[in-house]
Amino acid sequence: LAFAPVLAGPLRALAAHCRRERRRGGIGGGGSSTAIAARPSVRSAGAKVAGSFVGPSSPPVASAALPLIAVLGGGGRGMAAAAGAPAFQELPVLSHDTLIKDFEGFVSDLREACRHVGFFVLAGLPPGTAALHAELLRVAGEFFELPEFEKGLIDYRRSPQFRGYMWQGAENTGGRRDEREQIEFGSEEGAVHLGASSTAQLFERLRGPNQWPSHPPELRTVVSDWLEDMEALSRLLTRAISASLGLDALALDRLFGRPHVQAKLVHYPAIGRDGADQVDAGGLGVGAHSDSGFLTLLLQDDVGGLEVMNSAGVWVAAPPLPGSLVCNLGEVLQLLTGGAYLSTVHRVRRPGPGRGRLSAPYFWNPSLDAIVEPLLELRGDSAMPELQRGAHASNRLLPSYGMNAFKSLARSHPQAFARHHPDLECLPDGQVIAR
Repeated sequence: LAFAPVLAGPLRALAAHCRRERRRGGIGGGGSSTAIAARPSVRSAGAKVAGSFVGPSSPPVASAALPLIAVLGGGGRGMAAAAGAPAFQELPVLSHDTLIKDFEGFVSDLREACRHVGFFVLAGLPPGTAALHAELLRVAGEFFELPEFEKGLIDYRRSPQFRGYMWQGAENTGGRRDEREQIEFGSEEGAVHLGASSTAQLFERLRGPNQWPSHPPELRTVVSDWLEDMEALSRLLTRAISASLGLDALALDRLFGRPHVQAKLVHYPAIGRDGADQVDAGGLGVGAHSDSGFLTLLLQDDVGGLEVMNSAGVWVAAPPLPGSLVCNLGEVLQLLTGGAYLSTVHRVRRPGPGRGRLSAPYFWNPSLDAIVEPLLELRGDSAMPELQRGAHASNRLLPSYGMNAFKSLARSHPQAFARHHPDLECLPDGQVIAR
């Protein structure tokens, strides 16, 4: 009962979603091959819940018991302890049921996952959520089967907010093109029209509407329901993360008054049977990277391909588990904790000949006007070097979350940036300024 105020808001949002689904008569997967079973038995998938792992068949690695960093250590010692722990071989599996019914127990498991891995699987999602996910993957598959010209009607280059359809190869990671196509979404808002001389912050230009395809006709409703559902879950997980740091569970809420949500529907085309189209990308759908935001919640179909790098430099598979989400920490959270919590490098391998891979990542980010810096309660003397990048670095880390978000989009999509923001320029260190 002590945690009732922590759970109240997010649970009300989840309950509202469930009521909406009952009014609609539930969501069905329509027999789609990408459907995810509701309320799966995690044990039947070869994994145990909370304190065990999911992954390859290698033996599980025991987690080392560590002190609570927020009170006893600070970011420096927490980071050193994590570096000295055994390299993980599988991803920890946490139970959604435990999150709801035993918040303190969930927080304890979450702390270990954040310190040693930076990834965890949230398993046993409610039936309504699992059904919504199946429907989301179904409509995503229908969209990506459309002719190129029809998908191009929502070309992201038409959007000042960099939203809409991106064709295969439109993005690159680490200098290699991404072998995936996708639709980018954000919070549905009215467009903000600002001149460079405006007193408003430049990052306000990232607010605006999504581009919605006309086919399949139900895609907008399904995606909107998914965004609402994931926001409620993300707020609950944010409070669990805050509690895991020894802070008040509501302490980080201030960063998410008006969160800058980013989300995608993604299709990784299968490699051709001759293998000729995998040479340039090295067989990858997207190269090694870490996420720049706070927390990512990933829905994936049953094809697989996600891999996570452990501290020994070994790629560990993150196989699909029905009725689950793969969650990983972003660089914002790593910065807030001074490196005590990890934003872990990961990549996606392209599927082999046959069926392509569908996924739906949801990026939970702070408000655009949030200032991100190591929390006073967690500051240590040995913050990670990459959190101290100076003014002359090629990828300057800015305290303003909004300007970091704008920087990332401007550098990734220079054509769209130049088209819609000709009064601005992106400096070599990544800053976006008025010309």
